Amino acid sequence: MTSDKVMVLPSYISDGMILQRNEPIVFKGKDAAGTAISVTFNEETVHTTAEVTGAWSVTFSEREAGGPFTLQIRGSETIMIKDVYIGEVWLIGGQSNMELPVNQTYDEFKEEIDASDHPLIREFHLEADPVFDRPKEWLTQGKWKPATQKHIQDLSSLGFFYAKKLQEKLTLPIGIYQTAVGGTPIEAWMSEETLHKLGDYDDEIAYWKKTDNVSKETEKDMKNTEVWYSDLSHHDSGLQDSPKWMEEAADTSDWTAMAIPVMFKDTELNGFSGVVWFRKTFDVRADQLDSDHFRLRLGSLINGDETYLNGKKVGGTEYRYPPRKYVLEKEDLNEGRNTLVIRLMIDAANGGFIPTLPYQLELDDATIDLEGEWLYKVGHQKETIPPALFLKYKPASEYKGLLYPLKDVAFKGALYYQGESNARQPAGYKKLLKRMVRDWRQLFDKDLPFYYVQLANYVDPAVGMDDQKWAELRYEQDRARFLIDNAEMIPAYDCGISCELHPYDKKTLAHRLAQVALSRDYGIEERYENLELDYAGKSEGLIEWKVKGLKGQLDVTEKPPEIEVRVADAWMEASISSIDRDMIQCRLPDSIHVDNVSDIRYAWRNDPAGYLYDTKTQLPLLPFLASLQMTDENDAGTKVSLKL
Repeated sequence: MTSDKVMVLPSYISDGMILQRNEPIVFKGKDAAGTAISVTFNEETVHTTAEVTGAWSVTFSEREAGGPFTLQIRGSETIMIKDVYIGEVWLIGGQSNMELPVNQTYDEFKEEIDASDHPLIREFHLEADPVFDRPKEWLTQGKWKPATQKHIQDLSSLGFFYAKKLQEKLTLPIGIYQTAVGGTPIEAWMSEETLHKLGDYDDEIAYWKKTDNVSKETEKDMKNTEVWYSDLSHHDSGLQDSPKWMEEAADTSDWTAMAIPVMFKDTELNGFSGVVWFRKTFDVRADQLDSDHFRLRLGSLINGDETYLNGKKVGGTEYRYPPRKYVLEKEDLNEGRNTLVIRLMIDAANGGFIPTLPYQLELDDATIDLEGEWLYKVGHQKETIPPALFLKYKPASEYKGLLYPLKDVAFKGALYYQGESNARQPAGYKKLLKRMVRDWRQLFDKDLPFYYVQLANYVDPAVGMDDQKWAELRYEQDRARFLIDNAEMIPAYDCGISCELHPYDKKTLAHRLAQVALSRDYGIEERYENLELDYAGKSEGLIEWKVKGLKGQLDVTEKPPEIEVRVADAWMEASISSIDRDMIQCRLPDSIHVDNVSDIRYAWRNDPAGYLYDTKTQLPLLPFLASLQMTDENDAGTKVSLKL
């Protein structure tokens, strides 16, 4: 619909939309003031008149699942909305791990994705839209996309696998409103009113409400980026020399060897900002060129890259997080020797080739390893780029821009995956989450079921140090579920990749969330129950604890979990000595007297090495931090007090 038309609808009222069953249905739009409006849906017609502002709204009674239906709206013109279904509609939000599309997890689920054709699973995806003044009333972006082969790669991976599981069990149309925005802190998803009550955000909110400040800071940020990269290219010897360094004829006699993958903090490039060129030669046999599939996998790089093969640019990514997967043509490769060159741009002194990820050339049934010795040479060194301005991270910005214009949409519930951007300051996150959920429920005028994902395991490879901030945030998330009614948290620290911010296994997490919903909201699955600490006590030389929520047998991964006890102000390691059904015994070091142990913690790392788990559900025991307090003298032992 073009902007010059008098009658307009919010973008989600469009072809292919899915409506929530058994809830009142609101249709709204804008037309010339005083225009008579009639809306016909599912053999019912409702009449109204456009207000002085042009706004109009009608409400239809709740309906059972079904479709396809046609929605007809008559006013100054007639609009027909086709292929409308009624089913189950879920709101999903948070940051990049919820936003992560199927195309970035495709390799892990290739056969399933290639065989997927689910026209009645549909996603309405919203892009970041920070708003600083009054909340946005009218949604103009977004389009309904079905989970068919044409669109499935664009859908949220977690959202798709969640919807697929629901549809398998419910055999109903499933709609997903995808509002997640990468990098956003929880404050971006909270209302301005709530943030004002907290008192720490007043100045920042007031600053960004001034249009001149937004324009000034945005222009400054764009100029910083433009100047930094323009200067980098202008002074990059690799682009100025002849031949240029990506060309096969480039002289590499003064280049230096480096083993790849590696983070530069562990090399002579520690603290380097600017551009570095990397070069590797490898051989391809004639029979390998008979393959029908050629793809470079270059792990994940910090930060941006331009990648060349035999002098031709074959890929490039502007920032650090996406895994590099560059599809090649057969003509890009030579029989025999090939030259791979990466121009790596590092803007924040934290560069590197992230370990634990694949670096290889993929063929049909084989791979050519690209790890090992590469040559490198600095093209230009410069100061770090000024910190980027991300307006979408600002307090209340996405609440106003993305959630508020959906206030008339009926949802069954909400899924949330966020917290990474709050891990620098984890204290108090549980209270922020409680207030955010209250904001959402007030906005949608419903006690929305709220199910969320605990942070996965991760250590930033550019830092390499486990500061336990993620562990603290993870525990704040855990405690929040006892502060929020009609909510549940699922663990993810068993699904991550140590140095990768975005775990690929979104299917396991989606199925855990789906089990929560299917048991609690639909009553057709065994009740979801987390594996968690029930009791802890101490006896001669031992700490023992009991686990609740167990459905199968308690087992331990090949790598033992980190278990520590506190004596005075020091944490000391303890080890599992036995597992008996739901009871664990930990042996203390001989130097520790059991009476001196005040606390115990389990998996208290950003990236826990191992974990205890239920062999039936595969759920890991939730990380915990507990105080061991002596009880009454007549009591047999001790009691556990989880720290809040």
